[in-house]
Amino acid sequence: MKQELAQLTDSELVDRCRRHDDAAFNVLYNRYRLQLFSYLHKLLPGNRSLVDDIFQQVWMKALSYWDRYNDQQRFLAWLCRIGHNLVMDHYRSEARGEKVELTDNLPSEYVGAGERIDREILEKALGNALADLSPEQREVVELRQKGVSFKEIAEIQNSNLNTVLGRMHYAVNKLKVLLRDYL
Repeated sequence: MKQELAQLTDSELVDRCRRHDDAAFNVLYNRYRLQLFSYLHKLLPGNRSLVDDIFQQVWMKALSYWDRYNDQQRFLAWLCRIGHNLVMDHYRSEARGEKVELTDNLPSEYVGAGERIDREILEKALGNALADLSPEQREVVELRQKGVSFKEIAEIQNSNLNTVLGRMHYAVNKLKVLLRDYL
């Protein structure tokens, strides 16, 4: 029976998981656990404890959201998107926490001026870095900053969703390199 399950496609396994088939979940878990862990480790280098926590959260969310997975998606990409969102949530909450600490410890005029200068420097660096991207990649980043969904961007660029996601992936990687001194 276990070998039979291993031969099933991701979509077939997800269908079984929707029906609470633990064996099907185990096959998916074993099929993608190393790739997902590696992806999270690249997003959070040197933070094994946090990688472990988010890795577990990804699988918990997957268990809770089987209905949000559709057959047009690659299962690993779906898991990575969940992981990416959790990592971004972590960074956002961490950033909010750091700002509160600074505000509590420094006079408000100093924090306001320092933040304004830092923001101006970062905005200038980001503008320069964006100029180094291809026009398609730059457009994806700018539209995402405005809250436009990847699906809508695909329609705007007359491209498929995977192409748009790839452009964003390459743009983010290039921006990380170009802005490494600011991050």
